[in-house]
Amino acid sequence: MSRTIYTLRCAAALALAGCSAAAGSTVGAAPSAQPLENAAATAVGTAAPAFEARTPDGAAVTLDGFRGKTLVLNFWATWCPPCRAETPDLIRAFGKLASDKVAFLAIDTTETAPIVKTFVALKGVPYPVALAGPQTYNAYGIAYIPTTVVIDPNGVVRARWTGGITPDQLTAYVASARAGKNAEFLTPEQRKIDALLTLPTFSVALAQSRLAAVNAYVDRLNQQASLRYDTTRTQAETGALELQAARALLAAAKTKQARVDAYEQEAQGYGDLNRYADAVGAHERARALDPKNPKILTGLTHAYYRLHDYESMEREAAAWTRLAPKDADAWDQLGLAYQRQQLFAQAVPAYQHALDLLVADAKNAPVGKDGDAVASVADESLDFANLYVALGDSAKAQLAFNQARAYAALIPSRGANAALKERVDERTLEGLEAASLAHGSGTHLALTPWTGPNLPGSVTSTYRYRLVAVAPAGTAVNLETKGLQPNWIASFCQDRLCSPNKVSFTMPPEGVKTYEFQLVPPSAGASPGSVSVGAPGANWVSTGGR
Repeated sequence: MSRTIYTLRCAAALALAGCSAAAGSTVGAAPSAQPLENAAATAVGTAAPAFEARTPDGAAVTLDGFRGKTLVLNFWATWCPPCRAETPDLIRAFGKLASDKVAFLAIDTTETAPIVKTFVALKGVPYPVALAGPQTYNAYGIAYIPTTVVIDPNGVVRARWTGGITPDQLTAYVASARAGKNAEFLTPEQRKIDALLTLPTFSVALAQSRLAAVNAYVDRLNQQASLRYDTTRTQAETGALELQAARALLAAAKTKQARVDAYEQEAQGYGDLNRYADAVGAHERARALDPKNPKILTGLTHAYYRLHDYESMEREAAAWTRLAPKDADAWDQLGLAYQRQQLFAQAVPAYQHALDLLVADAKNAPVGKDGDAVASVADESLDFANLYVALGDSAKAQLAFNQARAYAALIPSRGANAALKERVDERTLEGLEAASLAHGSGTHLALTPWTGPNLPGSVTSTYRYRLVAVAPAGTAVNLETKGLQPNWIASFCQDRLCSPNKVSFTMPPEGVKTYEFQLVPPSAGASPGSVSVGAPGANWVSTGGR
């Protein structure tokens, strides 16, 4: 997808400004059937809202089920790069913190069970994961992911963090929650932001100057390995100042354009305060004055997305495509609106149109140091492929994943989009496994490097992989190895038990079985070459050699 849409869709917490999608104009759009409501704030120190979710296997999960425990509640999605980057840290934090007094739960509201289940199996996620509807995001005021909320044993929110969270930071938050105290993240960087946003006396010029300075400062901070400021706190401070400036501008406005600009700044302020229903109202006031201004519809589309009002988002995006039929962002947003409603077949032509436009742009644009144009095609192709995963069309999913990999290969290895190259390979593997899990009739295998803790008694010279088998429940599976060199041992290990060279099992009800596949050398430093694992009627996967 385009870099603009990428920012809208995922973890805008990593950038204070520039978190809206490019959008187009909707002239005469029908009003919402019911008045919009802002998402709940769930501020630190307030009661956590009740929620109902289900595991990928259908088991019910509720907040009441964690009463008496400190709960680490993480909102995430597999398509979100910062969420994926955060996962190893959450796994480490779980290993350190989880107990009969501290529980973890990750909630995904945007994806289907097979995709989530496959990610969990391939990454070795040890904590529970659940699926919920967008009403859960709204109840917790989740505008950006990843967001982590820490709830104390009495159901009070004690910490809230948007963006990737470190194990040390989460450890401190859990300690505060267990002690019944609110947590605060106050670094020197945050103190500087607070000072910039505290005006000695108010003027529009000074407010806009300070807002610009904060935006530039956090842009620099976002280049660091971890967040050094609290995005929720910063956005609240920024939003309050933006609203104050907008109202002053509106009071002084003498032209239509000045009023439009004031309403748009008002909408920006409401957005930073996570009051997106109010932001919709401000955008609508601006649109009444300038009905064909595409920038106004940029904000409206953004606001409906943040409200998880996908029907309204669909309406706006459809009108946008009519107004700007050559705008890839418009078609992407229409596809996204359908996808979020799980209208996957209707999303296909919209995403295809977006891809056609992006491919044409990539052919005409130089790759450049970051490869933005080819990265947009690669990223959009991943979303397109996941439509076919949801529809159970593995062949078309494979074609779309192949396109993603072809364009990812063109991304410069040292540019800003370099991480997408690895992510394309990971999501391709996950997507094809998910398609097999949801709609396959045979056995499908996947092999990735091991990322979890090693079994007791493991030696450092052992080569370890995560082997995932997907098949219908009750299928008899007989795994074996090929290409093993003399004096090497291949082991299929699970629950502290290992089976050498071969293993047989019956697929459990969830349709996924995971092993730690080990290659034990005859001596330290020996190379195993390429070893394959497979089964009758299944694909064969290879370690690829080292």
